Amino acid sequence: MESIKIRQFGKQEIIILREEIQTALNNVKLKYGISELKLGSINFNTSEFTSKISGKIEDINTANYKNEEAKFFALRNGLPLDFMNSNFILDGSVFTITELVTSRHKYPITAHSNESGKTFKFTASRIKELLDKFKVIDISYQDVDFKILPK
Repeated sequence: MESIKIRQFGKQEIIILREEIQTALNNVKLKYGISELKLGSINFNTSEFTSKISGKIEDINTANYKNEEAKFFALRNGLPLDFMNSNFILDGSVFTITELVTSRHKYPITAHSNESGKTFKFTASRIKELLDKFKVIDISYQDVDFKILPK
């Protein structure tokens, strides 16, 4: 493997480093059974950069707490009890609700754009509106046996 020396940090260098650092973190995550290990935003100038790494483990108690917290939040804000992981359409893109952070009072809900790969924060009232009007419903279908159709 050829060694490349970085002379200064710029946007392109940070993009490349982010990908490599996240790949290394993913390997550590798998090795130790950590449910989430990710690199946060990177601040940089030409000679240095800083970032935060966050990690989470989930056990049955954590999962139960998150489910109960989401249900309570949904009841309190008029959302469907199963709003987490729901899909909705906004500006022609399909979004999936991925995270609830109740400590973010103004924008507690995070949704991921399936098309662009970006994440966005939303208010509870905006999510309620989007799920009421633009919820993506997964309708499974079965192949029709053409022999039973009238000719």
